[in-house]
Amino acid sequence: MIPETLGLILFIVTMVASPGPANVVLFALGTKQSIKRSIPFIISVVLSKQLIIWPIGLGIMITDNISNQYQLAMNVISLFFILWIGYKIVMMDFSLSNSPESWSPKFYHGLMVHPMNPKAWLMVSLSFTAYHKSDVTLLTIPGIAVTFLFIQLLFHTVWFSAGSLLRKSEVIEKKKNLVKLILIVSLVASIIFTYN
Repeated sequence: MIPETLGLILFIVTMVASPGPANVVLFALGTKQSIKRSIPFIISVVLSKQLIIWPIGLGIMITDNISNQYQLAMNVISLFFILWIGYKIVMMDFSLSNSPESWSPKFYHGLMVHPMNPKAWLMVSLSFTAYHKSDVTLLTIPGIAVTFLFIQLLFHTVWFSAGSLLRKSEVIEKKKNLVKLILIVSLVASIIFTYN
């Protein structure tokens, strides 16, 4: 039991801390606005993972037929979502002036991040299947949900703060194309990793 739990925690830390759509969005947002203005979005990104943890844990996607149809739909939706994130990053104005026209995500935008994120589905599914040799019980689901919640709060805030530090160092204006390239490459690499 203890080795399984430690393995699960290490797996979640590794997956949540690594680049992916949520972290790329939070990093990019950190380069544009203050943490105070971004707290609702950060919290909604963290909570959005719960929207997939509970259905997977409760076994809503058990039958293969429904699963295959759902997977195809999710692949298409995820592709458009990732393209939208990429578009937002490419079009983002990394100047240090706070222009009123710059996009500022709202709470409800954050709720879409993990349900449309293939990496999130992979990590949640593996959390239930690879790290629980015994059957998943009603106690397993809240345990995994709370573990994700705390680890996400930590690492999503770290990614946002890293973007914020870059903004404060004023490097972002001089190297904005390099930053955009790194963010897009990280986003694409995380998706390729997910599907391979």
